[in-house]
Amino acid sequence: MAYINNLFGGHATNDGVKGRIGSNNHASDSTGLFLKKFAGEVMTVFDEKNIMKPLHTIRTISKGKSAQFPVIGTAGAGYYTPGTDILGVDTTGAGANGGLNLMKQTEVLIHIDKMLMANTFISSIDELVSHFDVRAPYTHQLGEALATQFDKNVLKVAIKTGAKNNASDTETAGVNNADKKCLLPSDAWISGQTKRGSVVYSKHVVGAVDDAEITANTASAHTATNSLRHTPDATAIRNALFESARLLDEKDVPSSDRYAIITPAMYYELINSNDIVTGSVINKDIGGSGSIASGTVTQLAGINILVSNHLPTEDETAGTHANRWEGQTGNNYDLDYTHCAGIVFQKGGFGTLKLQDLTMESEYMISRQGNLFVAKYSMGHGPLRPESVVVWSDGTRPERETDSDVTANN
Repeated sequence: MAYINNLFGGHATNDGVKGRIGSNNHASDSTGLFLKKFAGEVMTVFDEKNIMKPLHTIRTISKGKSAQFPVIGTAGAGYYTPGTDILGVDTTGAGANGGLNLMKQTEVLIHIDKMLMANTFISSIDELVSHFDVRAPYTHQLGEALATQFDKNVLKVAIKTGAKNNASDTETAGVNNADKKCLLPSDAWISGQTKRGSVVYSKHVVGAVDDAEITANTASAHTATNSLRHTPDATAIRNALFESARLLDEKDVPSSDRYAIITPAMYYELINSNDIVTGSVINKDIGGSGSIASGTVTQLAGINILVSNHLPTEDETAGTHANRWEGQTGNNYDLDYTHCAGIVFQKGGFGTLKLQDLTMESEYMISRQGNLFVAKYSMGHGPLRPESVVVWSDGTRPERETDSDVTANN
């Protein structure tokens, strides 16, 4: 049986010690990091901040490959004229004149992805010789790897819930990251009966908006592109928060459990702006919420503000769907996230389907004289309510949905 050289193999180049605890940055000396004179603590990688788990819907199943979430269209009402036939007064099925409602229905499926794993091997002799406990920090990092991937996947699904890419990838010549698909509001589950997602753009539209769908489902925050994430501007970020709150209100999204996820650079630009500090954002005398001393802005426009380094920035439209079972039409996390600048959402907008929570397993391998540690979980993530999500774009608000000139210099 063949094994990877950097763990069990060995040859003239000493690749066989690369996976050993005593090897310093994969050097050939397998004892290089063992005790000389112990004068400190084990240095572990700082835990990355994972924030999405309590901020969305999680459903647990004990068996099965997916879960169904029914979607029912809206009903209409009208004033009834006595003597008319209720079943025939409105042939459109929209409930006009007190007639019959023929509501449309569909379903949303969230699938279980393939098992996500992180593992490592600790040699018995390395563990005996080592002057510090290696199991705890090693296994902790395995758990962190899975938690980080969970956070990234949920954020991708959140963005896909509220936005989609336009069909064309041709943008203004000479602009950085031209040939990147712009973000548009995501489609409704049932056209005309349920609502679409929303997008707030960095730059105001150049001409007049002449598309009702763009008018109803988009907004802009500033007079220039890239003022949200690429080169953060506090006024633009504040405007984007208020425009996001307006769009959610206009779609009857509950005002509770609203959250904004932005980058650290955006967050501290918001706090460090003179206009923000002296204005109403953190001025408690006029209803502000936050502290310049502790460097916090907890809420703005009724939206809880949180920071994450896991907002995607790459074009992932050429994904291999590694999360899907063979032959399965499963969850899709692919999108061109190049122009994505942030996100505002309500807790019910998207969900996670859980088959097996984070689990740690270990086994002593006599044939290898060491312990194999495996961390794993079985979950999947998907959209639920597009109207509950507002995605921010560093591009320009389009005049109509068919526009491709929605540029940004990410």
